[in-house]
Amino acid sequence: MIAKDQMTFFDQFRIQKRVIWALILREMITRYGREGLGILWIIAEPAMFIVGVMTIFSQLHSGEAGHSVAEYLAVSYPTLLLWRNGTGRVTKAVEVNKALLHHRPVRPMDIIYSRIILEFASSIAAFFFLYLIFVTLGICQWPDDLFTMIIGGLMVIWFSFAFVLIMAALAELSDAIERVSHIILYLMLPFSGVFLAAHLVPQPYRDYLLLFPLVDCVEWFHAGYYGHRMETYYFPVYTVIANLVVTLFAFALTNIAIKRVQSI
Repeated sequence: MIAKDQMTFFDQFRIQKRVIWALILREMITRYGREGLGILWIIAEPAMFIVGVMTIFSQLHSGEAGHSVAEYLAVSYPTLLLWRNGTGRVTKAVEVNKALLHHRPVRPMDIIYSRIILEFASSIAAFFFLYLIFVTLGICQWPDDLFTMIIGGLMVIWFSFAFVLIMAALAELSDAIERVSHIILYLMLPFSGVFLAAHLVPQPYRDYLLLFPLVDCVEWFHAGYYGHRMETYYFPVYTVIANLVVTLFAFALTNIAIKRVQSI
C-alpha cells in the first residue's frame, strides 16, 4: 500500500473521485430507494416543481410580446432549484454523516461535494428532459445563441455552488442558521432573476439589482436563450470577478466550519 505522503496528486485525485462517487450512490439509495420509481425520482422530483410553478403562474399572467410566462419559467425556474434545493441538502450534512469520517479516505468536503453534485445533476437533468418536451409542444424554442446560453448556465452553476458552500458552512458553525435557512432562501427570491426580469425593473433600481451576481448570471443565461426577443442586462467581467470572490469566501468559510466539526 502506498503511503499518503508518497502518493502523487493524481493518485489522491483518483481515490477522492471514487470516494465521492461512492457517497453519491449511497445518497441516491438512501434518498430514493430501490422500489417504485427509484432513481427516476432524480428527474421526477424537480420536474414536478418546474411544471407546477409553470402551471400556476401562467394562469395568473399572460406574459409579454415575444414570450409567455410558461416559457419564461420553463427556462428560468430550474436555475432557482440549483441553489435552493442544494442548500437544503447540504445543511448539517457533515455533522449528520460524521460517522463516515472514521473511514480515512472520506473527507468532510467529499460529503458536501457528493450532495451538491447529486442535487445539481438532478436539476440539470430535469431541465434538459422537460426542455425537449416543451420544445416539441411549442412552449419553448431552440436557443437563439447556444454558446452564450451555455456560458450563462455555467455562471449560474458556479454561483450556486459557492452559495451552497457558504450556507453549508454557516449551518455547521451555527444552529441558528439551520433554523432560518428557509427564510434566507425566501428572501433570496427577489434577487434570483427568476420571477422578475431585469428589463422590468426601472432605473436606478435595476443597477442596484444587477450588483447581485446571481441576477447577472441568470440574465446572461436569458440572453443566450431569448436573443433579440428579450432585453437583457448583464456584465460578464463583473459576473466572473464577483463569482470568484464569492467562491474564495465560500472555501475559506467552509475550511473554518470543517475544522470546528472535526474538533468536536
